[in-house]
Parts: sequence; structure tokens; C-alpha cells
Amino acid sequence: MEKLDKGKIAEEQALDFLLQKGYHLVHRNFTSQHSEIDLIVQKEDILVFVEVRYKATSDYGFPEQSLGKAKIRAIKRGAEAFLQKRDLPKKVRFDMIAIVEFPEWELVHFEDAFF
Repeated sequence: MEKLDKGKIAEEQALDFLLQKGYHLVHRNFTSQHSEIDLIVQKEDILVFVEVRYKATSDYGFPEQSLGKAKIRAIKRGAEAFLQKRDLPKKVRFDMIAIVEFPEWELVHFEDAFF
């Protein structure tokens, strides 16, 4: 399966997980200013920008280890652009969901993954 397809499947799995936890989808794959935010969800009065990281195997490290400073800056720029265009809750959080497929499927939700 193509890498892009697996990434989209991982985003679906992450979204399903969040919906089961009581989050509501606000926007998906928001792009702006050379930035893409995988999922934007809301729970109560907190708007959450979610980066989904997927790896087929953890042989060479875990997905959460692949989130670099440049990507974090890009996500923050995208979040600022998103917030400027909408009247949404003032509480904001940045989460990450890491998914590993092999040897055993695992999803880990990191709340407040970065500031």
C-alpha cells in the first residue's frame, strides 16, 4: 500500500479514537502558509490541533520521535492562520497521535505534545 494511503488510514484511525473519547471534528487537513494540520478537534471549550504520526514498524524509532522543530513551527503557523479566520474557543492545545502498525498495532495519544 502506498505511504500516502497508509497515512490517510492512520488519520482515520486517529479520528475514530478521538471521536470515541468525546472530541468533535472541526476541520480535517487544514492547509495554510506552507503548513498542514491533520486534524482539528474540539472537546468542551478546548480546540485541539492534532498531528498524526505513523510508522509501519518501530525498528528504527517511534513515530513521536520524528516530529521535528520545523514541523512544530509549521503547525503553529497553521494554527494561527486557522484561529484568525474563526471565532472559536480561546483555549488551544497541540496534541500528537502516534501509530505503529507492526509488530503489534498501537495508538498513543500525547496531549500537550508541544507548546
